[in-house]
Amino acid sequence: MAMKQPKWEAIKQPWVYTPKKITFFRSLGYGMNDLNGSAWGTLVGSYLMVFLTTYADLNAGIVGTMLFVLKLLDMVICGVIGGVSDHLFSTALGRKLGRRHALFLVGAILTAICFPLLFTIHPGSYLWYFLVLLFLETAQSFDNIAYETLATEMTDKAEERVKLSSVRMFVSAFGTFAVTGLPAILLSALGENNASAYTISGIVFGIALCIGTLITYFSTWEFSPEHVANFEAVNKNKDKKGFLEAVKDYGHVLKTKACRRTCTIYFVSYFAKDCFNTAFFFYVMFLLGLGQSTAQTASSLSILGMIVVPIATIGMYKKGPKFLWTSAFSAQILVLLIYLGLYFSGVHLDAKTAFVVILVLSALWQIGRQTMEYTVWNVIPFVPDVDTLVSTKLRAGTFAACQTFTRKVTGAIGSALIGWVLAFGGFDKTLAEQADPAKWAIMISFAIIPLVCLAYSMYLIRTFNLNQDTHQIIKAEINRLQAGGSKEDVDPKTKAIVEDLTGYNYKDIWNPAN
Repeated sequence: MAMKQPKWEAIKQPWVYTPKKITFFRSLGYGMNDLNGSAWGTLVGSYLMVFLTTYADLNAGIVGTMLFVLKLLDMVICGVIGGVSDHLFSTALGRKLGRRHALFLVGAILTAICFPLLFTIHPGSYLWYFLVLLFLETAQSFDNIAYETLATEMTDKAEERVKLSSVRMFVSAFGTFAVTGLPAILLSALGENNASAYTISGIVFGIALCIGTLITYFSTWEFSPEHVANFEAVNKNKDKKGFLEAVKDYGHVLKTKACRRTCTIYFVSYFAKDCFNTAFFFYVMFLLGLGQSTAQTASSLSILGMIVVPIATIGMYKKGPKFLWTSAFSAQILVLLIYLGLYFSGVHLDAKTAFVVILVLSALWQIGRQTMEYTVWNVIPFVPDVDTLVSTKLRAGTFAACQTFTRKVTGAIGSALIGWVLAFGGFDKTLAEQADPAKWAIMISFAIIPLVCLAYSMYLIRTFNLNQDTHQIIKAEINRLQAGGSKEDVDPKTKAIVEDLTGYNYKDIWNPAN
């Protein structure tokens, strides 16, 4: 029995369980929720620290600690939501709305309310910003955990998953540009130090991101309760799931090599990006002495990502993820080496020259960044199938929780680390000319930490072999075993690929105990 929608789906199903043809516009509807993810990731990884330390008058070191504590709380929240999502069919609400789609509604409402509140000015009020950020992080958890399962559940065809992810990354590129471009425009129009630029941006983003999530809500579908029950019943996977069992699922998922390696590459490369983006504003403002609007303008070159996506799509089809990751990390490493060379050589650039150099290097960085992000988001939809081959279970929600938590940790620890390093280096926002230890702190955060992380990412991808071709082999093996095929009949090539991607001995896969 191949892993296709079973016969009961010929009976009229609620729209949330009814598959449709994946057209460009359907893919665009799917991608709209990533306005949310890209905006939030860019915000936390770029100017949130600057906003909180400059306009909200909070201490950089304390802000770093606050963001770190939020991540500890979010670890619990992500774990609960991911486990609950996979088993939400046990409730009437989950069966009616969908175990994934119900989460979208909660996330959209919280985002619409809390995003504007984040950028209201409450000088020195750590509690206000802590609570608003906690609600926003929770909103992101609801959105992202639901979202990361959809490509896997909407289609089992690799080419359609690449199509969905490619259009999604085009939307993501626009969202990344918007979250940096709008504040840059408003700062130029309203004045360099006018906090209203951020407040207006917060209102606009809160409304736009909520609408984007709702468009995705009505444009997508997921596995029905009957499909999940039938699939797991065939594999005698009838155990009742309690909280402890749901927690154990996270350990089992991460024991699978492809799941663990994807999360590691994701964490390390995004951590590099977040450290760079956060410290970039401090580098421009306090080492080069240029205005905040200059940093925002350079960051808004993320619009180049909209050009990168179609080119990267061709590269994904023809060369695969390993080639794209290598190209992306190489471009980013080159940018960091140039920045370090300029700093340690003691070259002094006048304002106009510095601005041009920043624009050129920012353009190259954004090309590398978008290629990196495109690649990981095209790999992620393949990963749950590797776990299914190991466990016989449909645990896309559990993997999504691991992946979502990984993304949030990179942004928060990146911002937290920058805050701690700056505080340790004696950074003083009131000084136009920083002391040497503070300058060193900025450069460590801005270039050295990202360089180490990207070099390690380059090392990790050497033996990463999950791509469209190997994914099809994984899917074919799932279908064969699901239909009652014997493990003893596996062909040597399939066996080698399965063992490489799962990290298990072939005889130990397809086991409900995993």
